[in-house]
Amino acid sequence: MVAVPCAEVIAESAHKADPDALDACVDEILERLAHAKSPVLMAGVEVRRYGLEAKVAALSRRLGLPVVTSFMGRGLLSDQDVPLVGTYMGVAGFPEVTRLVESSDGLFLLGEIICDTNFAVSETKIDMRKTIQALNGQVNIGYHTYAKLSLAAVVNRMLGRLPGPDKAFTVTAQNFPVGMPADAQTITPTDIATAVNDLMAEHGKMPIASDMGDCLFTAMEIKHTALVAPGYYATMGFGVPAGLGLQAATGERPLILVGDGAFQMTGWELGNCKRYGWDPIVLLFNNASWEMLRTFQPESSFNDLGDWGFADMARGLGGDGVRVRTRAELKTALDKAMATRSRFQLIEIMIPSGVLSNTLARFVAGVKRLNAAK
Repeated sequence: MVAVPCAEVIAESAHKADPDALDACVDEILERLAHAKSPVLMAGVEVRRYGLEAKVAALSRRLGLPVVTSFMGRGLLSDQDVPLVGTYMGVAGFPEVTRLVESSDGLFLLGEIICDTNFAVSETKIDMRKTIQALNGQVNIGYHTYAKLSLAAVVNRMLGRLPGPDKAFTVTAQNFPVGMPADAQTITPTDIATAVNDLMAEHGKMPIASDMGDCLFTAMEIKHTALVAPGYYATMGFGVPAGLGLQAATGERPLILVGDGAFQMTGWELGNCKRYGWDPIVLLFNNASWEMLRTFQPESSFNDLGDWGFADMARGLGGDGVRVRTRAELKTALDKAMATRSRFQLIEIMIPSGVLSNTLARFVAGVKRLNAAK
């Protein structure tokens, strides 16, 4: 059936919201936020799905609310003028962000999917009955629901009710690691995040495609920039193909974060770069193991993957490869990769076994603490 033409796809007509219901809904949202002592806006994937990032940024400024994203919403609003504090990850996140969200008495979940990925590792259980949830064509407030109200309709009506000016508001943004010493120390995942932050400070933001595992937790330590990752299904092997798709679709040069296990699955897609003129920078986290699995099941021998020598394979795939073991070598390799265009650049970063990013270490400790408390 490959060559058989498809029937035309007819777009679903936009649903017209009941104006009285919409006004009643917005009235209640604004009243709740006005009476809250510590309101917070959390942006989720539907904000991007329905093209509302600029409007949500404007809404946050009009309301004067601090803004966080969820784990699945990471990368949202990175190019907007918005009081963005950080990404909420419960026990795995930065403590100041976790406290801000979990102590809020006016948590406004805008386009936020309520699922384990976003909320299962909360330090303090969030009472969803006390939140405002605008998702999936409806708004839930407390114990009742406003049905058939799209996210766009709610955001537009709220903007119409808040003509401005923007409220003056100061937030303490999440602190990201910067200033990696170019020395002979071995490399940790957090060193990689630090080096990328330094790189983007010098050369400007780059979009990131991340695979699953500690590379994704490391991405949470990189300053806000466009990010694609398999946050919902946690699918391994996503990173390299996603990075190629990102450059094909946008024309921007991406950074790809991928572990050695996932690279064994789909890293060979880099062989298509020469054909299409793509030149991503690939940061390959190589600890010769399924390190994230080892953290939860250290007794399993299948966690050991061995040393495949990926950097040596890059030339045969049409790119350049280098293996680095120290922070000085990583700095040199990143600078050279940025200066080299038209060929993909593979930096194979050797990480000692058992060394985790700060974010994954917090996640592991937090999950164990939560399990022990049950």
